[in-house]
Amino acid sequence: MEKKIKAVHVMPQIGIGGAEKQLYALITNSDSQAVTHEVLYYSDSHDEEGFKLYTEAGIKYTRIPRNKVRPIKFLCDFAAAIKAREPDVVHCWLYSGNIWGRWAAILAGAKHIIVAYRSSAVGYAKIVRFLEQFSKNRVHYIANSRACADLVAGQVGVDPKRFSVIYNGFDFEKFDCDPVDLHKECSIPSDYNIAIMVGRLTYAKNYPMLLKMARQCKSNNDPVAFVIVGHGEKEPELKGLARQLQLDGTVHFLGLRHDVPSLLQGADIFCYTSYYEGFPNALLEAMAAGLPVVSTNFAGVDELVDNGVNGTIVPIDDVNAAVAALKSYLDNPSKARQLAVAAREFVEQRFSMRVMVNKTMEFYHSIISGNNDGDI
Repeated sequence: MEKKIKAVHVMPQIGIGGAEKQLYALITNSDSQAVTHEVLYYSDSHDEEGFKLYTEAGIKYTRIPRNKVRPIKFLCDFAAAIKAREPDVVHCWLYSGNIWGRWAAILAGAKHIIVAYRSSAVGYAKIVRFLEQFSKNRVHYIANSRACADLVAGQVGVDPKRFSVIYNGFDFEKFDCDPVDLHKECSIPSDYNIAIMVGRLTYAKNYPMLLKMARQCKSNNDPVAFVIVGHGEKEPELKGLARQLQLDGTVHFLGLRHDVPSLLQGADIFCYTSYYEGFPNALLEAMAAGLPVVSTNFAGVDELVDNGVNGTIVPIDDVNAAVAALKSYLDNPSKARQLAVAAREFVEQRFSMRVMVNKTMEFYHSIISGNNDGDI
């Protein structure tokens, strides 16, 4: 029987973002006889929903207060917390966690440090390159797509072959649910189709493109309304742009919601306008919900969407191409259904929660035993 693994995870905060949800899923779906998990975080933000989720699941988490005035003290405190737990692996998440967690794990003398990337945009790449000089024999890299791995490797100056790819995992059963009646909730005419986008209201998601798509559809009198689900720092700006484009009644902002599977089931088409991604949970969820998708061609999208087979890919910021793809779904519902069925089948075969958990455990064992070759 293999030795029980003790994993310490470094996460900037306890929340309900994509990374936090994947960590939650990893912990709650792991075999407690094979591995123990504890989360160390340091942000002073307080996401009540995230804490509730983690607490109700019995996940052990501890805050190491970040001292922005005395960063050396913070690092020493963090290193002491890691060392006291004697972990087999220190698993760092998100670029902030990858820097602070890696630095603290080095000071703590951790033997196996995992640096996980979930976006092709790397913060503080120079610092990461510097840290690589002190820890490259102890650090193992994970990305949640091959495209993300290749792009990050170039920015931080390491061989892409050192990256193992472990795709996000999903519980597909939760998408077999009753739909929200979005026509009623948003006062959308019953003969209109509903295009939905889910994601944080941030620059990376490129929501202005979606709003311009909505404006063009309105000008063309296309029977489609747009629903945006999510919150974030760009919310006031995007609502202002929607007013400027005279999209009242055409675009509906629903804010943060916890019934996303039901919202997806209540929509007809999923749009995704991102500039860049690591591996987008929202797009994967839409495919799992059986929606035909229109997505921009951000790096890595081809690992999910096979253009013309299980969705449609358009150039970034090409509003005309995106509207044309959207209209093709409206004009040819049978084609839309065919792509949607293919999308659901594809993600079920490749991105189950069990596959993600098993791959991660396999990765832990491989690095502890010294057999990792970066090709999990």
